[in-house]
Amino acid sequence: MKKIFALVFLISLATNAQDNQFKYSLSGIEKVQIESNTATKIVVGTTSELIIKKSKHDKEFAGNHDNDDDKKDKNIDKKKGLTAIYAGGKDDTNGFGFSISKDGKILIIKDLKSHYQRTGVEIMLPKNMNINIDSGTLGSIDVEGFTGEVEAESNVGYINMKNVTGPITAHSSVGPIAIDFTTVSQKSPITISSSVSEIDVSLPQSTKADLELKTNGTVYTNFDFPAPPKKGLPNVSGNKTINGTINNGGVKIKIKSSMGNIYLRKK
Repeated sequence: MKKIFALVFLISLATNAQDNQFKYSLSGIEKVQIESNTATKIVVGTTSELIIKKSKHDKEFAGNHDNDDDKKDKNIDKKKGLTAIYAGGKDDTNGFGFSISKDGKILIIKDLKSHYQRTGVEIMLPKNMNINIDSGTLGSIDVEGFTGEVEAESNVGYINMKNVTGPITAHSSVGPIAIDFTTVSQKSPITISSSVSEIDVSLPQSTKADLELKTNGTVYTNFDFPAPPKKGLPNVSGNKTINGTINNGGVKIKIKSSMGNIYLRKK
């Protein structure tokens, strides 16, 4: 009896695990393009698949307030036998609310739910996958551990990347940007920009790069720029463009913030 109970319990766990994630093969795909207006976290997976994980806090939008009948039947699944439809397209992810399409070797993942229907989503991809992510008007972006090219764009939300190598292209209209490189790829230029907020970039000490730093705020760095220190990070500019090289030059790194400070850190 105990063995039967244990078997049923394990099957239940496996079923729940499958229900909480959606998988899609990335065979032949070189880039994944993600559009979502929520807090989007992109992490390294252990397979060659796209995996979308369901957030425990995802909300289903209710068009009206509960009435007495709703309260009586609150345990009834009102969606049973029905299929959700969205203005942006058809749900291709078994209820997760995303459409999937291909453009050559690019896989396009589009979030069909509004910002008010989600509180976040986690997507797992192979470590070397090239990624393009747009977090819409209110979403934010977290990316960690990738060695492929990453393109990220946000409006109000922040952009945060850790343990990346680039090439990187990142832009925010309002939100701050923080990027921590493990190494810096020499393949293509790196461009990081914000219209309003600060930008904080950490590079390995041995990075070979040609730098272009521009802001109406101030640039602080502990790389070899002669200037008076401020809290351990020398102040090297104000309202101008700084061009320079580190470790005899290399890949072009352009960092621009129209109003925020720039922090360039040597690891």
